[in-house]
Amino acid sequence: MEDFNAERVLECFMELHTLTKLRRTGWLLVGVPEAESVSDHCYEAALFAFILSKQLNVKVDIGRVVLMLLFHEVAEARITDLPRRSKDYIGKAKKHGETEAAKDILFDVADDVIELLDEMHAKETPEAKLAEAAEELQIIFRALVYAKECRGDMSEYRRDVQNYDDFGIPAARQIADLIGKKLDEYLAGKPYWEIGYSKRPKDADQKY
Repeated sequence: MEDFNAERVLECFMELHTLTKLRRTGWLLVGVPEAESVSDHCYEAALFAFILSKQLNVKVDIGRVVLMLLFHEVAEARITDLPRRSKDYIGKAKKHGETEAAKDILFDVADDVIELLDEMHAKETPEAKLAEAAEELQIIFRALVYAKECRGDMSEYRRDVQNYDDFGIPAARQIADLIGKKLDEYLAGKPYWEIGYSKRPKDADQKY
């Protein structure tokens, strides 16, 4: 207890609390009012991981997995939630920024979490694969929720279902396939108009 710094812990929690108010930008861009918060996403992803873990043929440390998911967006308390359409512009910088922000936020409070986040992003251990499968499953599940509630345009998320990586977890695949089926039913053939991903021709800058 001699090294315990209550001031530093409280400061960290005040910053982490930001994630309960920070809306997931991707949903805002497709017209979802009152979209889920970053904390909502982390919580549901952790729930999915716990449920999926019961269907695995390999033993995993579910405590590690849950911690990965509860903390995996911690950096967004400082850099905010950036949509995937920004990836081509700031992808490498974003990864570096997330790592540095997470280290600064958790310094002297939960430094050991950084190792868990590195493990998750490497996607090599059974725990990391389960965490990644659960996180992506939560995203397409939330798309289904919004489609059911007629909140926003979820047509883009058909592609997410098609590209879903189950990381070799059959239960995750079954749930994803069912989400895809129900999402199609709610969208009823609605076409997808891709907005926010177009690129200028490679020779366009030569005109200036």
